[in-house]
Amino acid sequence: MKRLTLILSHTLLTVAFIIAANSLAFAQRPTATPTTPKPAETGSTTQTEETSKDGWSYDPDAGFVYRKFDFKLAVAGYGERIFDPDGKDSWRRVRQSLAVEFPRFSKKYRTAFVYEVDLANTNFFRAGAGRKVFENLFFAVQDADDAGKFRALIGENTHIISREDNLSSGNLPTINRSLILEEHGSVNSFGTQFGVQVQKALSPRLTLALSAQDNRGSLNTDNPRYVVGNSLAAKLTGLAVSDEKSGRKLTYGFGIDQTRDIRNRTFTLASAIAGEALGGTQATGNKFSFESDIAYTAKIGSHPYTLETEGIFSNFSRSKTNVGGGYVQGQFSIFDTEKFGDLDPFIRYDFVRLSRQTINGGALQQAFRAGINYNLPYTRKLANFHIEYVRNKVNGPIAIVPVNRSFNEFRFELRFSITRYTRH
Repeated sequence: MKRLTLILSHTLLTVAFIIAANSLAFAQRPTATPTTPKPAETGSTTQTEETSKDGWSYDPDAGFVYRKFDFKLAVAGYGERIFDPDGKDSWRRVRQSLAVEFPRFSKKYRTAFVYEVDLANTNFFRAGAGRKVFENLFFAVQDADDAGKFRALIGENTHIISREDNLSSGNLPTINRSLILEEHGSVNSFGTQFGVQVQKALSPRLTLALSAQDNRGSLNTDNPRYVVGNSLAAKLTGLAVSDEKSGRKLTYGFGIDQTRDIRNRTFTLASAIAGEALGGTQATGNKFSFESDIAYTAKIGSHPYTLETEGIFSNFSRSKTNVGGGYVQGQFSIFDTEKFGDLDPFIRYDFVRLSRQTINGGALQQAFRAGINYNLPYTRKLANFHIEYVRNKVNGPIAIVPVNRSFNEFRFELRFSITRYTRH
């Protein structure tokens, strides 16, 4: 009862803060004049935008924005507080970001600078600004009007292979990313890396991304490396269906990754929420990964729903290790109003299959997840209360899984952000 009271008190205080901040932000927002949407250009989508005066304003999808002629600066951030009914509460993320778009140097292109820092996970206050701080830190040359059309960057940035946010931006329907993606982090395969990336819209419905990075050394390591090209990846994403009137949308993606010379690493199986180690085996050599994903959004009446799935398979040459897995997820909007909030239940199944040629049999890990996401009333989707239950199951040979077991995990989470939480 005390634990529930504490959770509710945190929730109420956060709601009060978000409402007050919202009121102040919108009260100070400059008067805007709506403009007529322009026809969609290659590699972009038509959007209704607002032209604002120079100075500070608030954009619910970008944060606090400062404009001066052709210069733009956007500040955003969010926090995730996890409440464990049987253990210790913790901050999972307290993330702050800054994006600067400098005046264009030609009619078509401009330079940009982006950084993102996690104050909860990066030893920020003890390590200082030079190490174990930045999750993203890069310079880019990009399309002057829409970075989705073209962007080339160098610096610290997330790996491109997965459709899920590699940094868990707080907009995920579950507390952690998919098991297959989380667990690849144990071999430094995905996540933040130093290197170069290029993204180019080949058409209004097709985008290609290429990267040459180094999975063994990023700005977050004790001994940063700047060897570009140890990890090479490509990702093709497409929009097969887009109907604004009916709310139907279908996206897909295919990615490959080749990472060389992985040494002294173990692919670790971990529980879905707490990340408890459940087993693992050696994963070394050259790694080849293949990824595919698909997501479909539509409506039942006026209620949107989303179905999505992703799969990843990887082979490690030296240890002769194979790992494959993915997830299937569905979420549905029960209601979405200013007065009562925005409620979405979700259900999800994750699995990972891990094996080696030198071990008889493979291990199977499964996670059955269910829960709700609730954007709280009168917060303009800036505060979200999350409840998640997981049934974990793992079994396999003793060389990979020391103990076959099934167990439950249950968490509450409170998320608050400068930018609004959207799902569909």
